[in-house]
Amino acid sequence: MTNLLSCYAYSQEENKNLVVDYSKFNNESTKNNADNLFQMALNSQTNEEKADYLKQSAAQYFILTNIDSSDTYSYIQLGRIYDMQGNDEYAKAYFYRALGINYKDADANSYFGDFYYKRKQFKKALEYYQKSILYQKNDAEIYKNVGHIYERFGDLPRANEYYKKSLELNPKDSELSSKINEAVREEYNKSGYYKRRLRN
Repeated sequence: MTNLLSCYAYSQEENKNLVVDYSKFNNESTKNNADNLFQMALNSQTNEEKADYLKQSAAQYFILTNIDSSDTYSYIQLGRIYDMQGNDEYAKAYFYRALGINYKDADANSYFGDFYYKRKQFKKALEYYQKSILYQKNDAEIYKNVGHIYERFGDLPRANEYYKKSLELNPKDSELSSKINEAVREEYNKSGYYKRRLRN
C-alpha cells in the first residue's frame, strides 16, 4: 500500500522507488499548502479542476503522514479525499488508520459517518456519528443526519430530538423547523389520540 501511495503522491513512475528524506519538509508550510489545495478543490468549478486539486492535496497530506505518523489529521484528510474520489477501499483504510491512532477522534468518527451515510449504510453511519457526538463533536449537520437516520428507521421521537439539537446549533436551518413540526404531527397521528377523541 505504501508503494502505491508513493506512486500516487508523486505521480511519476520513475519516482516510485525514490527514498525521500521527510525530515527536510516543513510540517507547518506543508500542512498549509495541503489545506489550501484541498479548499481549492472544494471551490472548484469543474470536475477536472477539482480532481487535479484533490490529487495535489493528497500528495501533500501523504508527505505529512511521513513527517508525523502519529497525527490523525492527515489520515483523516486523505480519507476524505479518497471518499470524494469514490475510492472506498483507500478511504476506509485511512479512516481506520486515524481511528487506530486515536479512536476518540471526533473528526475521524464524523467523517467516517459521512462516508457511510453517503453510501446509504445507515447503521454504520449512525455508529460513527454517535461516537463523534460522544467525543464532543457539536456539529449541526451531524445531528441533522442522525435525525434523518432515525426518521428512516421510523423512530420519530428520537429523530425529533436530534432535529431540535441541530436547530439549536444552526437556527437558520428553515428545513428543520418544518421537519420538527412534521415529526410531531406524525407521532401525534400514530398515537391514536385524535381518533379516540372523535369516538368519545
